[in-house]
Amino acid sequence: MLLDEECKGCLYNSQLKKVRRECGGGEKYDAFEKGVRALCQNPPADYCAPLLMRDINRLHAKIFGDVIDYSAERRLFNQKLLAMEDELYAEITAAADPVREAMKYAMAANYIDFARVSDLDEGAVDLVISAAARANPDSGVLGSLKSKLKSAKTLCFLHDNCGEIVLDKLLIRVIKQVYPQIEVISVVRGSPVINDVTEEDAEEVRLGDYARIVSNGTDIPGTYLKEVTPEVLSLIKYSDAVISKGLGNLETLYGEGYDIYYSFTCKCAHIAERFSSVLTSTVLTKEGE
Repeated sequence: MLLDEECKGCLYNSQLKKVRRECGGGEKYDAFEKGVRALCQNPPADYCAPLLMRDINRLHAKIFGDVIDYSAERRLFNQKLLAMEDELYAEITAAADPVREAMKYAMAANYIDFARVSDLDEGAVDLVISAAARANPDSGVLGSLKSKLKSAKTLCFLHDNCGEIVLDKLLIRVIKQVYPQIEVISVVRGSPVINDVTEEDAEEVRLGDYARIVSNGTDIPGTYLKEVTPEVLSLIKYSDAVISKGLGNLETLYGEGYDIYYSFTCKCAHIAERFSSVLTSTVLTKEGE
């Protein structure tokens, strides 16, 4: 999905706000701001938002010596959601349709996204929980996914953000409970970029108890097929089912023709319009449906 003006403005504002808050301005900040403005004004014609964010992150590393640091935010949200895991799992598994209930939470958790809003605090968790109560996964798409999972041997799960990964883990736990024959392979980012999930985050939330963790090998906040490892490309092509979380994965994968189920929160007006939804609503969709 190609970059548009809304994406440029969002990334420009959110990342500059984050960096200025931490460095307080100065010559390095001025150089960074000038560089980000240039990146946003003149991106290649075939760019998508995750590639622009990758370039902003690399520019920060060049000027400041390291990528934009979201480690504190990642720890905060991972630990906050981990503290709720057992209670939420009990609630989900007591529901009439545990897969649907777990999907609602996983969909709503995509709200935790520092690419769009750089100063989320732990109050966002309460918004996620209340949004989960309102989430309504498309019955046709969810039914299609369940049908596929019933006979699937492998599920490739493309993760997105910190905190969110705990509720992804709950969905994976429920899927493995209902469909015990499935092996789940969880794909995470190759290195830190905004608050996207890395192998370190996966280890922190003990995702490996329920899935095999695989790095996509890139510093892009998405799944950019031209740069992911051959293993990840093969997983997307040949797994019996693929679930993609979040806008970064959507923006790099949608339209490539793969049989993928997409779950995300509409945090951008152009995304909401593209999927006939409204801002902040949750979506479960499949290409071609």
